[in-house]
Amino acid sequence: MKRIIYSLLIGAIMLAASCSKFTDVQPKGKNLLATTDQLEMLLNAEFSLEDGDMRQMAGDAIRAFENIPTLLAKPNKTRQAILLSWDEANIDKMAELTTSDRTYSDAYGIIGKISNAILSRVDEAAGPQQVKDQLKCEALVLRAYYHYILVNKFAKAYNPATADIDPAIPYVTEEWDISQPTEKATVKEVYDNILSDLDEAIQINALPVTAVNRMRMNKASAYAVKALALMNMQQFDEASAAAKQALTFNSVVSNYNQMLSSLTGYITGGTYPVVLRPHLKVEEDIFYTYGLEFFNAITTHAWNAFEPGHASRDKMSSDRMMYDYMMGMGMSYIGLDYTFTYDLESGWNGSGVKTTQMYLIVAEAEIRKGNFDAGMDALDAIRINRIDPSVYAPLKGNVNNMQDAIMHLKRTAHGENVYTLHNFINKKRWNLFDEYKETLSRTIGGNVYELRPDSKLWIFPLPANAVNINPNLLPQNYSL
Repeated sequence: MKRIIYSLLIGAIMLAASCSKFTDVQPKGKNLLATTDQLEMLLNAEFSLEDGDMRQMAGDAIRAFENIPTLLAKPNKTRQAILLSWDEANIDKMAELTTSDRTYSDAYGIIGKISNAILSRVDEAAGPQQVKDQLKCEALVLRAYYHYILVNKFAKAYNPATADIDPAIPYVTEEWDISQPTEKATVKEVYDNILSDLDEAIQINALPVTAVNRMRMNKASAYAVKALALMNMQQFDEASAAAKQALTFNSVVSNYNQMLSSLTGYITGGTYPVVLRPHLKVEEDIFYTYGLEFFNAITTHAWNAFEPGHASRDKMSSDRMMYDYMMGMGMSYIGLDYTFTYDLESGWNGSGVKTTQMYLIVAEAEIRKGNFDAGMDALDAIRINRIDPSVYAPLKGNVNNMQDAIMHLKRTAHGENVYTLHNFINKKRWNLFDEYKETLSRTIGGNVYELRPDSKLWIFPLPANAVNINPNLLPQNYSL
């Protein structure tokens, strides 16, 4: 009898112990990663971001597989039709049709599943302090950058006079209680948080000069993202200083006229030099994001906006090259005689950061102060590595007025950003300045469409799948 009771007691103790272990788990939604090695695995992501909306709104490209004039002539407007015709009168319908948004979901996914996951656990994780500090810095810069993209797509451009009341997006940190809806911050609050994250990362000073690969943040990245943010905040001298600091760590501008492969045409067998930007290997990429410049129809306006001799146009792998310049795919695919990019080998870094964007910031800051030689010198640092040597001529010493300086700045910026989301961000920012703003125009099917600098369409609707579950996101930012 004693043996039976003893056995039962042992069994109860063991059961209690096993139950204790079984129930000793983190609440749902919490990060269970416990070591720096485990946390670092979160950064081994293939970073990419959908940029098609912004490139189309900026007038640079069209992503479609249907006849565009026919699409725009239909009485029932689709989201794509509203976007491509710049139909501000139907922006509310565009919001209704925006059931989801990949930029929104992808960016917040990176913020929540990578940045905040690391920041919520890194201090108590097992591992060397030096590694903890580096992971924290990378997560902070990553979080700042993706909030920078989000606020530029879904909110007004930063206007110092109204930024503290203009509604924007939630700035989601590791301290957010996942059981509560996020709160929409103002434009100023978002940018203040961006700078706070970046300044913390810079102060900790644990980022490597050279990251393990170009999809990881490094010292240049922190200053580069800070420069972008400060430029949007109209703090031009501070932005230039941050850009110059980024360039102390990486000032390389890759020479596209020497980074060449060849394409053989299908009709006559002609061979053509084409730019090859190998994934993760281009030195000018401060932070690289994956994406192919493939089957994007570049608008006639965007094609003509390149400086003559620019390698990103003349040596871009395209449908016209494929057919030995005897035909293209534009009329048959979309009903418009646009050039299609057709590069399956290169990575054009559509949503990342490059050194050339830092030179553009330095150039604009100098131009705004009337220092035209200094501004043109920064542009020449880019142009000499883009324009064919047979036609290249320096700008420094040959530009002496604001109008011409801005024209060269915008043309050089176009060449750098036409295959990225940064053209949209720059044009939206420039719309606040009389010397820089312009009305975009294009003709399709005999109809002229325009996008004014003050159009509400520069603010994309927040997606319905986010708004419907979070009443704090209402109303839409373009309506306020």
